[in-house]
Amino acid sequence: MRRIIWTTLIFMVPAFALAQGSGRAKSWDFSVGGIYQQGSSAGGDGGSSLEVDSAFGIGFNVGYNLTDMFNINADFDFLRPDYEAVLVEDTPQMNTQTIRHEMSQFNGRLKATLNLMQGPFVPYVEIGYGWTYLDSNVADGPPTTGCWWHPWWGYICSNFFNTISGTETSYGGGLGFRYEIPGGAFVKLSYNLWKLQVGGDAAEPDMESVRLEYGWRF
Repeated sequence: MRRIIWTTLIFMVPAFALAQGSGRAKSWDFSVGGIYQQGSSAGGDGGSSLEVDSAFGIGFNVGYNLTDMFNINADFDFLRPDYEAVLVEDTPQMNTQTIRHEMSQFNGRLKATLNLMQGPFVPYVEIGYGWTYLDSNVADGPPTTGCWWHPWWGYICSNFFNTISGTETSYGGGLGFRYEIPGGAFVKLSYNLWKLQVGGDAAEPDMESVRLEYGWRF
C-alpha cells in the first residue's frame, strides 16, 4: 500500500497541470466523520510486543483551498482501542508481564491534499506529518492524595494517578474520493496509512484506517 501511495504521488503532477478550475479556490472546508482503524501489532527489543485491536473513532478536519486543486488542512481524531502489551524484565530470568487494557489515542496532523481532476467526483491524494498522543490508562506509580474544601460537600479528599503516556510524531498519507453535493456540501471516503516515529527500542506499529466524512465548503 505504501508503494501505491508514492506511485500516485509521482504521477499526480501531470494531472495537476491538465486540470481546470472547479470553483473551490479561496474557500474553506470543514468536515466531521467516522474512523475505522485497523488493528496492528509490533515487536520491541528483548521480546516485548504491542498488539492494538481494531477500533472506531470520530474526527474532524478543517482546511483551506489555496487553488481549485490544492488544499492544506488539519485532522483531529479521537479513538479508544483495546490493546495487549507484553513487558519483559531486564533480568537473567526475563520474566514477562502482560497488560490488557484500553488506551486513549488522539491524532493531530497537518496535511497537503491534491485533487487529481475536476468535476463533482474527485479522486485525491494527500501526505502529512503530525503527532499522536497515546495514554495507556495504566498508573505509573502510587496514587497522590489531595484534599480541599468544597462549597457543597465540605472537606473532601481524593486519589489521583499519573498514567504511562507519551506523544510521538507520525507521518504518512492517504488516497480517497470526494463527491461534491450541490449547495456546497461534500462526502469523502479515504484510506490512510500512518507510521509512528517512536525511536529507540520501542515498538512502532503502523496505523491503517478508513475515514468517511461529511463536510461543508464556505
